[in-house]
Amino acid sequence: MSTADVSEAVAAMRALPHGGLDESTRLLGLPPTWRASVSPSIAVLRWCALGYGLVFSAPAAFRGSYAAVVATAVCVFVTTWRTVMPVQLGSTHALRRIEPFIDVVLFGVAMGVGREWASPFYFCLLIAVAVVALGWGFVTGGVALVVAVVSVAVSGAVGGRSVPDMVTDQRDVAAVVTLVLAVVVAGYVRSRIKDAERRRIGLLGEVHHLSETNELLEMLNVVARTLPDSLSLREALERIRQQLQDSFDARVICLMTFDDNSEEWVPKIADGCALRPAYPRSDLPAPLGRALDHDGVIREGDLDPGSEALRPIVRTSRSGLYVRLTARGQVIGVLGLEHPSQSRYDSHDAVLLSGLAEVLALTVDNARWFGRLRTLGAQEERIRIARDLHDRLGQWLTYVSMELERIVAEDDPATADLMRLQGDVQSALDELRETLRQLRSGVTDAKPLSVIALDVVNRFAERADVAATLTVVHPEDRAPVPVENELLRILQEALTNVDRHADAEHVDVIWDVRGSEFELVVTDDGRGFESARGVRDSAYGLVGMRERADVVGARLTIDSTPGRGTTVTVTAGPNPTPPRDRARTDTPVRRVNDSHTNDSHINDSHATDSRSTARSERSIDTNREVAS
Repeated sequence: MSTADVSEAVAAMRALPHGGLDESTRLLGLPPTWRASVSPSIAVLRWCALGYGLVFSAPAAFRGSYAAVVATAVCVFVTTWRTVMPVQLGSTHALRRIEPFIDVVLFGVAMGVGREWASPFYFCLLIAVAVVALGWGFVTGGVALVVAVVSVAVSGAVGGRSVPDMVTDQRDVAAVVTLVLAVVVAGYVRSRIKDAERRRIGLLGEVHHLSETNELLEMLNVVARTLPDSLSLREALERIRQQLQDSFDARVICLMTFDDNSEEWVPKIADGCALRPAYPRSDLPAPLGRALDHDGVIREGDLDPGSEALRPIVRTSRSGLYVRLTARGQVIGVLGLEHPSQSRYDSHDAVLLSGLAEVLALTVDNARWFGRLRTLGAQEERIRIARDLHDRLGQWLTYVSMELERIVAEDDPATADLMRLQGDVQSALDELRETLRQLRSGVTDAKPLSVIALDVVNRFAERADVAATLTVVHPEDRAPVPVENELLRILQEALTNVDRHADAEHVDVIWDVRGSEFELVVTDDGRGFESARGVRDSAYGLVGMRERADVVGARLTIDSTPGRGTTVTVTAGPNPTPPRDRARTDTPVRRVNDSHTNDSHINDSHATDSRSTARSERSIDTNREVAS
């Protein structure tokens, strides 16, 4: 429904107490309180004028004057016809504008065949001319006046009276002057009524604008109080999606944010559309690209999939709203809303989205900064915990281990319990050393996950005496530092699970990054478990792993078969390539070195002896390292 239809419906409702709207005055632009009474008033005036003419023309008609009979018949017919079918005042249709001039001609002819300007039907002509001036203004009324004078003059000339006689007759001149005054008065009344209506419409427009502004401010107030409170990016995006659906009935919602590391636009909300994991600026959908260069909201009402400039995000969309998101002076994203109907969004929707854009941008930016601060805070907390463990627990364990070594060396022979206790303390020191290393290690701009993971896998292979390999599929690509830090913790936890529970001989780690899509796979050939029966999250540290995957917007899946091992996969992106396919198509570029891997195989002939020997040889170094 258009704005004009809405205005007409409102006017009709307002005119109900006054008799409703009259089709003949619908285009005149009068106030609702007047429009219903104009046409009946004109009809009353017409019949009054006709009655006056009938009274004074009746004697002549009774005397057998054919001119009086013809004039009476014409005036009665026109008056009756216009009562049934009133003139549509103010109409722009050509035929509707000609109709009142036909009335003027007929009344003029009726006067001309009778007594001309002295005809008793003069007031019928006067009202017909005044109606033209009232409906179409001074100029059209003046034309009707000329037509009336010409009609009377021509019909009078046919009856035998000359034009000079009419001009010199004072009564004729007075009649014409009266017509002129009628045109002037009717035109003036029309202009004053139109001015009053314009002022009324202007006031109504201001009231409507203030009402819309109040509704917009109320909605923005609610949004501003709720959305920025979401410090979790995932929660914030879900709230934004719900708010946009409720406010705009959008069938397609596309929100992209700019990734500083890859310098690409990454979809964060893709509701009703299928998007790639990342877009360079040149590949963005045309309306989104134009929105980045536009200060306000771009409103499109006729999108065309075949047009390069008007190509929508989804081919079935025909209208849309597009706006860039700016927070703290920087463009952080771009938002697009689309609907399959043409001209679905009006200026009110554009104003609403313009007001929401700043709040949405602030919400997304707050969540992103909070995620970064949380990552930095977690790293600082890990360093603090590592320092406390080193200064407190590490010192005590080192002292206990050294005392046990002294007691075992002095006792001859050493008791089995002391030997076992010394081994347990040494194992605790090894665990503490590895924990400290994990807490202190972290991904930085200079050291990506592909480098840190190599050290982690090497140390795992040495510590657990397991053959381990690391495959980095695309070493030139990397994920954002906060994402890689979370994935590092997941990798460490997964390898710890293998060491403690899997009893595996081989572990394969695959790391792959392609734009904003990444995948981390940890596969072992250990004892495994039945996936259908599930596993306690707390038993394998899966709660923390799932939470870390959720923080970076990834999916964590675990596939295990008894006797065949377990595969832990962390993926982000719509269609990640299966790890086995990657192994066939991509050349591994970084692996744990073969010499170390061979030394780490659990099925070497002297693996067990070397493990105990290595542990005893490392005991003094471990004590010194922890103590330092």
